[in-house]
Amino acid sequence: MVAIKHIAAKLAAGAALFPRQNTPCSFVMNAVGDPNGMVVEDTIGENRIGGGYPQGNYYMEGHALYDALNHPCVIEPGSYQFLCTQGGGGLANFSLAADGNLMHDSCENFLACPATGPGEDGSWNIFSDALQNTTGCETVTLRTGGFNCTALGRPDPTTSATASATGTATGTATGTATTLPTVTPLAPAAACPTDLSQGTFQFPHLIVPTSSQDGDHAFGNSLKAYISPINTTLYNFDIPATYNGTCALVFLFPYQTDLDPSAGGYTFSGTEEEVGEHGGIDFALLSGIASAATTFNSTPAVATDYGKTQIIPGNNYTVATYPCQAGTTISYSATSVGNVELDYFQDSAPMPIGLYVVPCA
Repeated sequence: MVAIKHIAAKLAAGAALFPRQNTPCSFVMNAVGDPNGMVVEDTIGENRIGGGYPQGNYYMEGHALYDALNHPCVIEPGSYQFLCTQGGGGLANFSLAADGNLMHDSCENFLACPATGPGEDGSWNIFSDALQNTTGCETVTLRTGGFNCTALGRPDPTTSATASATGTATGTATGTATTLPTVTPLAPAAACPTDLSQGTFQFPHLIVPTSSQDGDHAFGNSLKAYISPINTTLYNFDIPATYNGTCALVFLFPYQTDLDPSAGGYTFSGTEEEVGEHGGIDFALLSGIASAATTFNSTPAVATDYGKTQIIPGNNYTVATYPCQAGTTISYSATSVGNVELDYFQDSAPMPIGLYVVPCA
């Protein structure tokens, strides 16, 4: 946790529901648990966690899961291993849960077991929870994410698992019951970017960290956000008059290794708080406009709470969609949930990080 005096020193030194997409939708996956890490695919179609193979890319059509080579993914009979191979047979009843986890036969739990034999590289093979010999294995979930699937690739409920009404309608939801954001759902015909690749977006024109431990101190404008159990960060956006349709509030959270050098690094508390403590970041629209003089105690009241976004590195999140407030200034707050901490430098370089407003088509 970053103490407020450290923030002061750094600042002084530095100056819903989601629109559903038609299937197929594509995504990458990351294991959450012990071990953590990206899901890769080896040369014979074994899905693994970690190691030297490239990250796997997957897509879904209904309950069928495929890899980037169009090989069907299955739970192999007998071994219960999670494979993607041409001509393979086995369980193929996959779906995506309301919290963004891959499910096999309506179950979110997988087993990660140390890979053995030729080519052993410290990675973990993935099995269903039906595996009998679990010596050395650990329970994990497989978090989906990617740029082509709003709401983390959850297919239309007519062709996949129906989203739970108690799941939080944020970029990544959790499986616990939470309050849905009070945002009008976007019309199905609208298309909202989930990144900055279209080149039209709004960078926050004011970023103001605040602290509950020094509630009357104004830390002023910053290029760095501090979000922790004691620190809330406020963001101001000046919405152009040309933004007359629907807008999306997006949070971009790349892997630290992918960041542009201009962004430096970031401090992240890790997935333990995200999963074990059901943590994340709560984004909210404020009823008033923040300024460089705004403190924790003078922060405007919340007008619309968008709920918790459970952030995992390597993903982009659509926090909310709503009618653009054309020609106005709006303020948002970012608050820690479940002891999550994220301190980062807002940067829109080739691999951007942070909170942005984008217009929808």
